[in-house]
Amino acid sequence: MKKKTISRNPYHTETNELILRPSALVLMDILGYQDMTMAAGRAGQQQQFLKSLYGALVDGRRWFEDPSDEIKSLREKDFFALKAFTDNIAIGFPISGDGEIEVGHAIEKVAEFQFNMAINGFFVRGAIAVGDAYVDDIAVVGGALIEAYEGEAQAARDPRVILTASAVEMVKRHLGYYGNQPHAPQARDLLQDSDGQWFVNYLEEILIAEHEQGPFYREFLQHKAAVETKLDQYKDRPTIFAKYAWVAGYHNFFCDLHSEHFGDEHRIATELFRAKPKLIV
Repeated sequence: MKKKTISRNPYHTETNELILRPSALVLMDILGYQDMTMAAGRAGQQQQFLKSLYGALVDGRRWFEDPSDEIKSLREKDFFALKAFTDNIAIGFPISGDGEIEVGHAIEKVAEFQFNMAINGFFVRGAIAVGDAYVDDIAVVGGALIEAYEGEAQAARDPRVILTASAVEMVKRHLGYYGNQPHAPQARDLLQDSDGQWFVNYLEEILIAEHEQGPFYREFLQHKAAVETKLDQYKDRPTIFAKYAWVAGYHNFFCDLHSEHFGDEHRIATELFRAKPKLIV
Protein backbone atom coordinates (compact mmCIF):
# COMPACT_ATOMS: atom_id res chain seq x y z
CA MET A 1 0.00 0.00 0.00
CA LYS A 2 1.42 3.35 -1.01
CA LYS A 3 2.27 5.62 1.93
CA LYS A 4 0.25 8.82 2.03
CA THR A 5 2.33 11.94 1.36
CA ILE A 6 1.87 14.50 4.11
CA SER A 7 2.17 18.15 3.10
CA ARG A 8 4.77 20.08 5.06
CA ASN A 9 2.79 23.29 4.64
CA PRO A 10 1.72 24.30 8.18
CA TYR A 11 -1.61 25.60 6.85
CA HIS A 12 -2.58 22.23 5.36
CA THR A 13 -4.65 19.91 7.55
CA GLU A 14 -5.05 16.13 7.31
CA THR A 15 -8.64 16.64 6.19
CA ASN A 16 -7.65 19.24 3.58
CA GLU A 17 -9.95 21.74 5.27
CA LEU A 18 -9.13 25.36 4.44
CA ILE A 19 -8.63 27.15 7.76
CA LEU A 20 -7.36 30.63 8.52
CA ARG A 21 -4.75 30.62 11.29
CA PRO A 22 -3.35 33.40 13.49
CA SER A 23 -0.10 34.30 11.73
CA ALA A 24 2.77 36.67 11.25
CA LEU A 25 2.32 37.56 7.58
CA VAL A 26 5.16 39.07 5.55
CA LEU A 27 4.52 40.75 2.21
CA MET A 28 7.45 42.09 0.17
CA ASP A 29 8.26 43.26 -3.32
CA ILE A 30 11.38 44.33 -5.17
CA LEU A 31 11.68 48.11 -5.42
CA GLY A 32 11.69 49.37 -8.99
CA TYR A 33 11.21 45.93 -10.53
CA GLN A 34 9.14 47.16 -13.47
CA ASP A 35 11.54 50.03 -14.13
CA MET A 36 14.56 47.71 -14.08
CA THR A 37 12.81 45.25 -16.41
CA MET A 38 11.94 47.95 -18.93
CA ALA A 39 15.42 49.50 -18.75
CA ALA A 40 16.99 46.09 -19.43
CA GLY A 41 14.67 45.65 -22.40
CA ARG A 42 15.54 49.04 -23.90
CA ALA A 43 19.25 48.29 -23.49
CA GLY A 44 18.92 44.79 -24.95
CA GLN A 45 20.12 43.28 -21.69
CA GLN A 46 17.14 41.10 -20.76
CA GLN A 47 19.29 37.99 -20.58
CA GLN A 48 21.78 39.59 -18.19
CA PHE A 49 18.93 40.98 -16.08
CA LEU A 50 17.27 37.57 -15.91
CA LYS A 51 20.46 35.92 -14.70
CA SER A 52 21.11 38.66 -12.14
CA LEU A 53 17.56 38.67 -10.77
CA TYR A 54 17.21 34.90 -10.76
CA GLY A 55 20.55 34.47 -8.99
CA ALA A 56 19.61 37.05 -6.35
CA LEU A 57 16.21 35.42 -5.73
CA VAL A 58 17.72 31.96 -5.45
CA ASP A 59 20.40 33.22 -3.07
CA GLY A 60 17.89 35.24 -1.08
CA ARG A 61 15.19 32.58 -0.96
CA ARG A 62 17.51 29.97 0.50
CA TRP A 63 17.48 31.99 3.73
CA PHE A 64 13.82 31.12 4.03
CA GLU A 65 14.46 27.41 3.69
CA ASP A 66 14.85 25.26 6.78
CA PRO A 67 18.57 24.92 7.58
CA SER A 68 18.94 21.16 7.30
CA ASP A 69 17.18 17.88 6.65
CA GLU A 70 17.98 16.88 10.24
CA ILE A 71 16.02 19.80 11.64
CA LYS A 72 13.19 19.19 9.18
CA SER A 73 12.94 15.60 10.34
CA LEU A 74 12.19 16.80 13.87
CA ARG A 75 8.98 18.49 12.71
CA GLU A 76 6.10 17.13 10.71
CA LYS A 77 5.36 20.59 9.35
CA ASP A 78 7.52 23.49 8.23
CA PHE A 79 7.68 26.66 10.31
CA PHE A 80 6.16 28.77 7.54
CA ALA A 81 4.62 28.74 4.07
CA LEU A 82 5.94 30.84 1.20
CA LYS A 83 4.39 31.95 -2.07
CA ALA A 84 6.50 33.87 -4.57
CA PHE A 85 5.75 35.31 -7.99
CA THR A 86 8.66 37.16 -9.58
CA ASP A 87 8.89 40.36 -7.53
CA ASN A 88 6.15 39.56 -4.98
CA ILE A 89 6.74 37.35 -1.96
CA ALA A 90 4.30 36.40 0.78
CA ILE A 91 5.31 34.30 3.80
CA GLY A 92 3.01 33.12 6.55
CA PHE A 93 4.25 32.02 9.98
CA PRO A 94 1.35 30.35 11.84
CA ILE A 95 1.34 31.43 15.49
CA SER A 96 0.89 29.17 18.47
CA GLY A 97 1.12 30.58 21.96
CA ASP A 98 2.09 34.21 22.49
CA GLY A 99 3.72 34.61 19.06
CA GLU A 100 7.16 35.76 20.20
CA ILE A 101 8.95 32.87 18.51
CA GLU A 102 7.04 33.20 15.24
CA VAL A 103 7.23 37.00 14.96
CA GLY A 104 10.91 36.89 15.90
CA HIS A 105 11.54 34.20 13.29
CA ALA A 106 9.71 36.25 10.65
CA ILE A 107 11.83 39.33 11.42
CA GLU A 108 15.03 37.26 11.36
CA LYS A 109 14.21 35.66 8.01
CA VAL A 110 13.18 38.98 6.46
CA ALA A 111 16.48 40.56 7.55
CA GLU A 112 18.48 37.72 5.99
CA PHE A 113 16.53 37.88 2.74
CA GLN A 114 16.53 41.67 2.53
CA PHE A 115 20.26 41.96 3.18
CA ASN A 116 21.23 39.32 0.64
CA MET A 117 19.00 40.87 -2.02
CA ALA A 118 20.50 44.32 -1.32
CA ILE A 119 24.11 43.27 -1.77
CA ASN A 120 23.04 41.76 -5.09
CA GLY A 121 21.62 45.13 -6.16
CA PHE A 122 17.92 44.50 -5.47
CA PHE A 123 16.29 46.48 -2.69
CA VAL A 124 13.15 45.23 -1.00
CA ARG A 125 10.25 46.92 0.74
CA GLY A 126 7.26 45.43 2.49
CA ALA A 127 5.32 44.97 5.69
CA ILE A 128 4.77 42.47 8.49
CA ALA A 129 1.29 42.13 9.99
CA VAL A 130 -0.24 39.85 12.61
CA GLY A 131 -3.70 38.37 12.13
CA ASP A 132 -5.59 35.56 10.47
CA ALA A 133 -4.06 34.20 7.27
CA TYR A 134 -3.84 31.23 4.95
CA VAL A 135 -0.84 30.69 2.66
CA ASP A 136 -0.08 27.99 0.10
CA ASP A 137 1.02 27.68 -3.54
CA ILE A 138 -2.46 28.58 -4.76
CA ALA A 139 -3.73 31.32 -2.48
CA VAL A 140 -2.78 33.90 0.12
CA VAL A 141 -5.78 35.31 2.00
CA GLY A 142 -6.84 36.75 5.35
CA GLY A 143 -6.97 39.92 7.37
CA ALA A 144 -3.21 39.86 7.95
CA LEU A 145 -2.66 39.99 4.17
CA ILE A 146 -4.93 43.02 3.83
CA GLU A 147 -3.12 44.85 6.63
CA ALA A 148 0.31 43.93 5.25
CA TYR A 149 -0.71 45.04 1.76
CA GLU A 150 -1.94 48.39 3.02
CA GLY A 151 1.23 48.80 5.07
CA GLU A 152 3.47 48.02 2.10
CA ALA A 153 1.51 50.25 -0.27
CA GLN A 154 0.93 53.23 2.00
CA ALA A 155 3.58 53.30 4.71
CA ALA A 156 6.67 51.31 3.67
CA ARG A 157 7.53 53.89 0.96
CA ASP A 158 11.31 53.34 1.08
CA PRO A 159 13.35 50.13 0.81
CA ARG A 160 12.33 49.02 4.28
CA VAL A 161 10.08 46.30 5.69
CA ILE A 162 7.85 47.95 8.26
CA LEU A 163 5.76 46.51 11.07
CA THR A 164 2.07 47.36 10.85
CA ALA A 165 0.09 48.36 13.94
CA SER A 166 -0.80 44.76 14.81
CA ALA A 167 2.84 43.64 14.66
CA VAL A 168 4.07 46.63 16.68
CA GLU A 169 1.46 45.92 19.34
CA MET A 170 2.61 42.31 19.62
CA VAL A 171 6.31 43.21 19.77
CA LYS A 172 5.61 45.77 22.50
CA ARG A 173 3.92 43.02 24.48
CA HIS A 174 6.96 40.78 24.02
CA LEU A 175 9.32 43.57 25.08
CA GLY A 176 7.39 43.70 28.34
CA TYR A 177 8.77 40.27 29.17
CA TYR A 178 12.27 41.71 29.56
CA GLY A 179 13.42 43.55 32.67
CA ASN A 180 16.16 45.25 30.64
CA GLN A 181 14.46 46.04 27.34
CA PRO A 182 17.55 47.46 25.55
CA HIS A 183 19.05 43.96 25.87
CA ALA A 184 16.01 42.24 24.34
CA PRO A 185 16.64 40.74 20.86
CA GLN A 186 13.92 42.93 19.40
CA ALA A 187 15.92 46.02 20.38
CA ARG A 188 18.64 45.10 17.87
CA ASP A 189 16.43 43.56 15.22
CA LEU A 190 14.14 46.59 14.82
CA LEU A 191 14.52 50.35 14.45
CA GLN A 192 12.06 53.24 14.55
CA ASP A 193 12.28 55.68 11.66
CA SER A 194 11.86 59.44 11.80
CA ASP A 195 8.24 59.09 10.62
CA GLY A 196 7.46 56.76 13.51
CA GLN A 197 7.45 53.53 11.49
CA TRP A 198 9.13 50.48 13.00
CA PHE A 199 11.20 48.59 10.45
CA VAL A 200 13.48 45.57 10.17
CA ASN A 201 17.11 46.46 10.87
CA TYR A 202 18.50 44.20 8.15
CA LEU A 203 22.06 45.55 8.41
CA GLU A 204 22.23 43.81 11.78
CA GLU A 205 23.13 40.77 9.64
CA ILE A 206 26.62 42.28 9.43
CA LEU A 207 27.06 41.58 13.16
CA ILE A 208 25.46 38.14 13.56
CA ALA A 209 28.91 36.64 14.19
CA GLU A 210 30.31 39.74 15.89
CA HIS A 211 31.79 37.92 18.89
CA GLU A 212 33.06 34.87 16.99
CA GLN A 213 34.66 36.44 13.91
CA GLY A 214 33.80 40.13 13.88
CA PRO A 215 31.65 42.10 11.40
CA PHE A 216 31.26 40.93 7.81
CA TYR A 217 33.18 43.86 6.36
CA ARG A 218 33.28 42.58 2.78
CA GLU A 219 29.50 42.27 2.65
CA PHE A 220 29.05 45.67 4.29
CA LEU A 221 31.20 47.27 1.60
CA GLN A 222 29.12 45.42 -1.00
CA HIS A 223 26.04 47.07 0.46
CA LYS A 224 27.75 50.46 0.31
CA ALA A 225 28.69 49.92 -3.34
CA ALA A 226 25.17 48.76 -4.25
CA VAL A 227 23.63 51.89 -2.72
CA GLU A 228 26.15 54.18 -4.42
CA THR A 229 25.36 52.54 -7.77
CA LYS A 230 21.64 53.22 -7.31
CA LEU A 231 22.28 56.82 -6.27
CA ASP A 232 24.27 57.41 -9.44
CA GLN A 233 21.77 55.53 -11.62
CA TYR A 234 18.78 57.57 -10.43
CA LYS A 235 20.36 60.97 -9.77
CA ASP A 236 18.17 62.49 -12.51
CA ARG A 237 14.95 60.88 -11.22
CA PRO A 238 14.17 62.56 -7.88
CA THR A 239 11.31 60.35 -6.69
CA ILE A 240 13.36 57.17 -7.10
CA PHE A 241 16.61 58.79 -5.97
CA ALA A 242 14.96 59.74 -2.67
CA LYS A 243 14.34 56.09 -1.85
CA TYR A 244 18.01 55.19 -2.22
CA ALA A 245 18.99 58.34 -0.35
CA TRP A 246 16.97 56.85 2.51
CA VAL A 247 19.03 53.65 2.31
CA ALA A 248 22.23 55.68 2.28
CA GLY A 249 21.12 57.48 5.44
CA TYR A 250 20.24 54.18 7.07
CA HIS A 251 23.63 52.74 6.08
CA ASN A 252 25.48 55.66 7.66
CA PHE A 253 23.26 55.57 10.75
CA PHE A 254 24.30 51.95 11.21
CA CYS A 255 27.95 53.02 10.96
CA ASP A 256 27.37 55.64 13.67
CA LEU A 257 25.44 53.18 15.83
CA HIS A 258 28.41 50.81 15.77
CA SER A 259 31.26 53.30 15.48
CA GLU A 260 33.55 50.87 17.30
CA HIS A 261 33.50 48.74 14.13
CA PHE A 262 33.04 51.18 11.25
CA GLY A 263 34.97 54.22 10.04
CA ASP A 264 34.91 56.69 7.18
CA GLU A 265 35.84 54.00 4.67
CA HIS A 266 32.57 52.23 5.39
CA ARG A 267 30.35 55.30 5.14
CA ILE A 268 28.61 56.64 2.03
CA ALA A 269 29.78 60.18 1.23
CA THR A 270 27.06 62.56 2.36
CA GLU A 271 27.39 64.73 -0.75
CA LEU A 272 26.16 61.78 -2.84
CA PHE A 273 22.69 61.91 -1.30
CA ARG A 274 22.39 65.07 0.81
CA ALA A 275 24.10 67.70 -1.26
CA LYS A 276 23.44 71.34 -0.38
CA PRO A 277 21.93 73.70 -2.97
CA LYS A 278 24.43 75.60 -5.14
CA LEU A 279 24.41 78.94 -6.91
CA ILE A 280 23.68 78.60 -10.62
CA VAL A 281 26.47 81.03 -11.59
